[in-house]
Amino acid sequence: MELFDLPSQPGQRLDAETHAGVFGDLPSSLAQSLHTAELGDLVLQLLDRGWRQGQLAARVGALPSGPDPVAEITALLEGFLDQVPPDARWREEKREREALRSSSAEFEQPASEESRQAWLARIRDELGARRTTPREPVRRTRPACALCGQESSYFVTREVRLCDTCVEQLGTGALQLPNVG
Repeated sequence: MELFDLPSQPGQRLDAETHAGVFGDLPSSLAQSLHTAELGDLVLQLLDRGWRQGQLAARVGALPSGPDPVAEITALLEGFLDQVPPDARWREEKREREALRSSSAEFEQPASEESRQAWLARIRDELGARRTTPREPVRRTRPACALCGQESSYFVTREVRLCDTCVEQLGTGALQLPNVG
């Protein structure tokens, strides 16, 4: 049987496992002084209401040290009796978010096509002038080869350009350039 299912009885001390789960991170002398029937009853009430041992341990461990730590821890735990446990609060908030989400989903509808087009037109107007489509660049042709008339690849002088084939033939000596001015 789990400790969460046990009804708390007045004046009941905590078992060692529960006491260590809630007060185990505290200095041993302080943890020993917290092993009373009053605190045991208080912790069991909190556990019955839905608090977990780790949640209580984290909150007790975060308390700053003071002149009377037992009284401060007792006051803290008594304050938790008036609060909704974090897990229950989280479930309630989740339920509210889901209810809100489902109710808002019923009212939300996609925009009509006319509305979409009106907004797009307004946005385009705010952006400024409409861009024109870029013109195709003018394809530049290379001048003709001075020897054969094909498209040239090599620049020799302003008036003389040669193609790949003619350059190869010149390199082998099969072709010679005529004397040009």
